Amino acid sequence: MSEFHDSHPGAGLPAASPRRTRQVPRGLASFRAAWGPLAALALVAAAGGMQPARPQQDTPPAVQEAPPPRLAELEVARSRQCVAAVARMEELDQSLEPYAKRMDRLMALGQAVSLERADDVRPFAQGDTLEEAVARWFEADSTLAARILATRDSALVRERAEARESILARLRQAVEEVAAQGRALAEAGAPVEEAFRPCDGAVFIRSAVLEACSEPGVTSPLCDAAKAEPSQSPFRFVETPQDLWDVEEYRPWSQAGPLQPGPEGSLVGARTTAVARRGNLAVAVSFAPMLERRSDLTPEAVANFQARLDSLGFSFDHPLFVMAPALEFQANLPGILGGETHYVLHFGDLGQKDDMIWAMEAGPTGRVQTAIPATARVLERLAAGEGISFSAIKVPEGGSGQAEAVFSLPLLEVGQTTNVTPLLEYMKSGGLARDLKALVPVGTGEVS
Repeated sequence: MSEFHDSHPGAGLPAASPRRTRQVPRGLASFRAAWGPLAALALVAAAGGMQPARPQQDTPPAVQEAPPPRLAELEVARSRQCVAAVARMEELDQSLEPYAKRMDRLMALGQAVSLERADDVRPFAQGDTLEEAVARWFEADSTLAARILATRDSALVRERAEARESILARLRQAVEEVAAQGRALAEAGAPVEEAFRPCDGAVFIRSAVLEACSEPGVTSPLCDAAKAEPSQSPFRFVETPQDLWDVEEYRPWSQAGPLQPGPEGSLVGARTTAVARRGNLAVAVSFAPMLERRSDLTPEAVANFQARLDSLGFSFDHPLFVMAPALEFQANLPGILGGETHYVLHFGDLGQKDDMIWAMEAGPTGRVQTAIPATARVLERLAAGEGISFSAIKVPEGGSGQAEAVFSLPLLEVGQTTNVTPLLEYMKSGGLARDLKALVPVGTGEVS
């Protein structure tokens, strides 16, 4: 599964591309877009109690003994389908690779011109009219610099500045043209990438892959990897679906730092995240500020944000943005594994109505992302280090009776209190608002 992103797209600023554990070449990475949040759904209070496993303070939770009933069916199908999907994705990446390399070279040329460091980009490509123009500019600029030093002629200073701007303008135009060509190719390949999403970072069942590869005319990097020694494979394999359910990864709550500028005009930091994975089911929960531009909201919505902050005792004053402390939830869900009707994010064992943080109806498959404004009670329990779990439950028809837990994926509590508490104070005391004003000046509305 792809890595979960760590920026603040809600601020209305260009979001950094999600970090990915890509298993194919990088061509497409420069031309991608993030998917948007989903709305939260309420779960009926009559769901009743259940007893999912909870993590210990410093160790991963105990293994659930049996995998969900439909895990084998869905994961065998994924492994088979990914044979073709990985092959098509590699072809798309290879077609985009020249554009990515050209972009890298153009950016390097522009930086070299700005810093007057020709040695950083030598040798210049013979027969490339733009590179030859850059080489001529370096020669002419060196001559002009010597003449300026000797004469102190202000007209030569202007001539030199104009020449520099002229070659930089040519480089910017070339970057725009290459970027447009790459984007067009990437957009045309969007169906290919969509088909590849369930394969990106997945753990595959080797026997299912080899069975698909045995069909006439089938070739794929996934086939080559399944036949290779494990140490030589860029992909991860298990032998059976039961083995897949035994693959577990847990990351403790990450260190929370102040808000700061990130790549491509995004805002990063001011968040702490915990991640859990079981097989190809992966979830991430972050505590972070939900930032929205005032201009994108109705007056009533702005007033609601402010009322929430007032009720929590938070200090946040920014002319461009409103804020709410929130839990951000992201998940890669393989599909209905055992007849579950709802997915629930919750504290404890979900034995009390107040344990529930968020819920949605269970769906076929795919990625889910949503931001959940935090109540005072949620903030209190989060800062106290109470464990959070993601569970799939089966609610009886009509909403009466006791809900049944299909599976539960707990997050580690390690680092929860030590990272949530200072971040909560950073939001509450006005530190976040001050940093945001410094990073996004009122006059520009863009990250400085």
